[in-house]
This record gives sequence, structure tokens and C-alpha cells, in this order.
Amino acid sequence: MQTSYVGDLIMGVREMATDPPMYLSAPTNVAATVSASGTTDFYIVVTQITPWGESIPCTEISVLGTLAATVTVTGNCSFAATGLKVYVSIVASGAEDRYYSYTPTTGIGAFSIAFSLSSTLVTGYPPSRSSAALPDTDGTALSAAALYRWINEGLDAATALTDGIRDVTGVPSTGGQAQYEVIGNWRKMSNGFYDGYPFGFGNKFDVFRHSNVTGIVGVMVMNQDSQVQQVEVWPQADRTSGVGTLTTGISASATTLTYTPGATGFVLGFGLALLGPYPTDLSACEIVSYSGTGTGSQLMPLNRGMGGTYAQAWPTGTQVTELNIYLSGIRYPLHYTVGQASNVLQLPPAWIDALRIYLESRFKKAEQDLDGSQKLLTEFEKKCTTIKGNRQVMGPRQVQAGQGSGVEVVSGAGGYFGGVILP
Repeated sequence: MQTSYVGDLIMGVREMATDPPMYLSAPTNVAATVSASGTTDFYIVVTQITPWGESIPCTEISVLGTLAATVTVTGNCSFAATGLKVYVSIVASGAEDRYYSYTPTTGIGAFSIAFSLSSTLVTGYPPSRSSAALPDTDGTALSAAALYRWINEGLDAATALTDGIRDVTGVPSTGGQAQYEVIGNWRKMSNGFYDGYPFGFGNKFDVFRHSNVTGIVGVMVMNQDSQVQQVEVWPQADRTSGVGTLTTGISASATTLTYTPGATGFVLGFGLALLGPYPTDLSACEIVSYSGTGTGSQLMPLNRGMGGTYAQAWPTGTQVTELNIYLSGIRYPLHYTVGQASNVLQLPPAWIDALRIYLESRFKKAEQDLDGSQKLLTEFEKKCTTIKGNRQVMGPRQVQAGQGSGVEVVSGAGGYFGGVILP
């Protein structure tokens, strides 16, 4: 699935409004050294890039070396930059026609880039104008704050029309504890499992409240649905979920983690885990799913950023918690704030398309084109209605009565996995 960023939505509106944000300028304090002196002139310029474009180049510098020399380029650039390009020519000043691309794993600021002519150089020319947009900055007409407000209002409107986003989340159990705060904001819970055993969603009359009763959870009820969502389980959990700490740090794209076991061990061979400071700050945590435990204390392969959380890098010693209470359902989308242009839009593709139309409608309204705004708003509503009307991606197969052939399975009939109905 192609990745879309919050900044993509913002730039789409700004390009329509001809209201560009600020752009990155050229890197500064650029200098170069070579590993072996010689008589070959290396002419060099450097640009910095964002996901939306490339800056103008710095003032050209030159250095003498050999064709086999390693060139090290240093300088300063913006922390908003996601990469740099070092353009080089050994023919003449101003003739840079190939570049070395540098993508750091962390924020840049000061940089030091080493390459040689034997490195992977790509044919390309430095730009004459900056296109390295900064979507989190204001334009001359529309502020960044206004655009983020429109995005969040569009998300709320889409939720009302589509019901929400299908997703999963989880809660770590504590032996004998009844109540837990859910990560995220959920519109409807559909399924729940404790240590792999399914349980039902009931009401408060289903809970025995005279004294604690521990065992396999059989029912969950919602106790609070306001700024936080708090659920209660009964019987209370008979164990505390597994916990540990990362043995080594992981990147935001890592698909395997190794952890050092803590006071309690993981029980489930596949499921969900939580990275981060639970329960101190749920908003700073990340939910991951894993399909196996690998060799030793490993979780793999990982799917990152589940349940409306963000995939991020985590250092050595980060807490890893087993989410042995598994929940699935429909959640509200995340809201975004100024400064999150580089965040991935955690939305189904159809939602992103509908949200673009909503933002176009708001732009037309800001221009006092009320008729154009209403037409786009109607198109947005129709698209959301279509999203809601589409069948879910995967679901149970319906038994067709009166068919002359075929074998159907009815859930719950005749055995744990259903009984076979012969034609």
C-alpha cells in the first residue's frame, strides 16, 4: 500500500489555493576534503530535501584530489530535511550532472557525507528553484493551524458517515484487576479474546461485584466512555501479562525485536504487544502484532503501528508488554496537530480520497464560492456513503439455501469449527 503523509493533503490544498508555504533554503557552511591529494578538480554543490521537494543548491565549492579519492562533504542543514543530495562534476565549474544521495536515520542538523566516484551516483542536475516545501508553515492566505483544523473536521465528518476505521487493539492483564484503560478511542468493539479464549460484551448486570473472582475472562463491559475509555472484565484475569525490555533498540521499520524477559513471561505464541511506558503514558506507546516468538526471546515478524498508534524507533531498555486481552472493532481516526506533516496518514485509501474532496470544499468556502463548496461537500458525502456501503474486506461466508451442489459450513453447528451441511 502506498504511503500518504499529512503533508500531502496540506500541499494539495495549498497548490490549489496558489498559497505556498515556506521552502527550505540551501545548506550552509559547506566544505569538502579528500582522502588523497591530486590534480583532479571536484566541483560540488549540496541540496537538502523534504518529502515534497528539493532546495536550491549551496554556493559551489571545489577541491583537488585523485579520481580514486574519497570526498567528505560537511555542513549544516535544517532538521526538517529528510535527506541531502551532493552533486559533483570533474569536468568544469557549474557542470554538476550527477549526485550522491544521503538519507540519514535520525535528524540531520550538522552533516558529514563521504563518497567516491565509484559510489552509486545518479544522473541528475541541481534545481534552479526550491521546491522543498514545509507544509507546517503558514502561507500568505491560509495558516497551517487552519488547514489542520479542516483536516480534523473532515475526519470527524467522515467518521459520522462511514462509522469508523476497522482495527485492533489490546490490553495487558494484571492478575485480579478488573478495570483497564483502552488505548485509542473506539466507536464500537466487535470481538474480544483473553489468552486466546473468546469472551462476550455484556452489561454491568453480568458482573459479580461482591468480591474478586479470578479466572478466564468471560465478559467485558464499558464503564467509561469520555476523554478515556475504561473497560471492566469478569472474572478478573487469573494472570499478569508478560513483560520485558528491549535487548537492543529497533528502528521504526524493524520487523523483529529481541527482549529481555521481566518478572512475568509471555504466554501467547502470536498476538499483540505494546512498546513504551505503559501505563504511565498511553499516548506515547506503540502497538505491534507478532506472528511468532522466533529463537529465544524474540517477537517476529512484526506489523507496526496498530490500533491508531505510530511506528517509531525505540531505544534499548524500552518496556515490552504482552497484550493478552485482544480487542477488535471500529475506531475513530486520529486527529493531527501542526508539526505532524511528516506523519503517515493512518487511513484507508478511500478515506484519503474523500478527505481531499472535503478540503477542496473548505477552500471553496473560504473563497466565498458557496455553490462550488456545496457541490464538493455533496461529492464527499456520497463517497463516504459508498465507503460505508462496501462490503467488509473479509467476513464469514453466508450459507445459500436451495443450492443443488456445494458444501457449506455453519459456524457453531456440530463442533468447535462448525458442522458440514451436505447438499
